[in-house]
Amino acid sequence: MYKLFGRLADRYDWHTPPDHYQHDHAFVLDQFGKSRRILDIGCGTGVFLERAIASGLDAYGIDSSPEMVTLSAARVGAHRVRVERMQDLQESNAYAGIVSLSWTFNYVHSFSEARDVLARIYEALRPQGQLILQLAHAPNARGHLGEDRERGPDGLEADIVFLYRFTQLPDDRSVLKAQYVYGCKSKAELFFEEHILAAANAHEVAALAAKVGFRDLDLLESWRGEPMDTSVNVLLIARRP
Repeated sequence: MYKLFGRLADRYDWHTPPDHYQHDHAFVLDQFGKSRRILDIGCGTGVFLERAIASGLDAYGIDSSPEMVTLSAARVGAHRVRVERMQDLQESNAYAGIVSLSWTFNYVHSFSEARDVLARIYEALRPQGQLILQLAHAPNARGHLGEDRERGPDGLEADIVFLYRFTQLPDDRSVLKAQYVYGCKSKAELFFEEHILAAANAHEVAALAAKVGFRDLDLLESWRGEPMDTSVNVLLIARRP
């Protein structure tokens, strides 16, 4: 378990407040519509779940981190979230939609494991159910340094600083190295962590999805809906027939 998702889960919540991914969330909600039962894989601190429920969806979430699930439960209720890895999903014909954001899917260890997770998701969807995956695409990673600034826990402007850089491993173009630096100026906190994300090739993941039975697959550059081109952060849309 990465510390950013474990003992530092509350800090993760600080640097990704409810409006941080508002465009991605709005895109998913527009795709799913209203009054449908959905599952958020890697629900994190429950920000998307909270918005989905407010929009009229019957939304549930799983996450492998007990700390994340605790924060999520505080937002949406303990009955809507549970500690579970996507690799262990065993439901059948249960959801009209399944979503996984923020590269959760890429915390698999291989393309073989990715295919198994896709098969589990396929089984958990109802016929005509929709899948939305936000995927890392390592071949487009250029190593640029990005920066986010957010209000701190006491409301101070730009108190939280989050730096990030994404590069592909030199010996495997389907593996992404994500480097994160978190800082809180008011608390004099500084933390660095490096994550390794596998199966980070959206084209190959889409091909695996087709092999397990998904149809109407589409790869999008972003929440704006344009075709995939240069982005390292890709949306895969697919449907179970």
